[in-house]
Amino acid sequence: MKFAEIHIATAAKTDSAFQASLLLSLRKIKWVGARLIFIGCTAFGVITGVGLYLMAPFFSYWFFGDLRFWKYAGMGPKLIGYAYTMAYRYLKGEFSPQVSLTAPPMSKPDLRLVQINSAWKNGDSCADCGKCCTKIDCPLHEKTNGHCMGYDAFYWRYFNCGRYPTNQKEIDWYACPKWIMKP
Repeated sequence: MKFAEIHIATAAKTDSAFQASLLLSLRKIKWVGARLIFIGCTAFGVITGVGLYLMAPFFSYWFFGDLRFWKYAGMGPKLIGYAYTMAYRYLKGEFSPQVSLTAPPMSKPDLRLVQINSAWKNGDSCADCGKCCTKIDCPLHEKTNGHCMGYDAFYWRYFNCGRYPTNQKEIDWYACPKWIMKP
C-alpha cells in the first residue's frame, strides 16, 4: 500500500486495502470539493465585488479561521489586490500553485522530505522570519511582529503555506534559513 493508504488504514483500523483505498478516494473527493468551492467563491467574489460582502463570513473563516468577519473587514481591499496580483503572476508564468487538488491539507511540511537546518535556532517555530511571506507580499503577514494572521486556517492548510517547503527550488527562491532537504 502507498503511504497515504497505510496511514488511512491505520487511522480507520482496517487491514483491507480496498477499504483503505475507498476511504482515501472519499477524502480526496472532499479535498477537491473544498478547494473548488473556495476557488469558485473567491473568483465570484473578486470578479463581482458584491460576492465578497455576501460571503464575508466564509472568507473570514477560510483566511482567518474565524466567522466574525467584521473583525477583518479592513483586510478586504488587501486580499482583493493580492488575488489580482497572484492571478496576474500566474498568467505571466511567474507563479504556479504547487498543490494538487487531491492533496491532503497540511499544517507543516512533509518531514520525509525536509528537515530543520541545524543552524536554525528557533526550534519548530518560524519565529519572526517571514521571508516567504515577504517575498510574495502576503497581506496576511503582520509586518510588526512577523506572524501570520491566517496561521493554520483553511487557506494555510489547503494551499501552499501549510506544506511549504516541498523542494529545494522553493527553499532557494524564498531564501529560507529554516529548512533543508533531507539527503
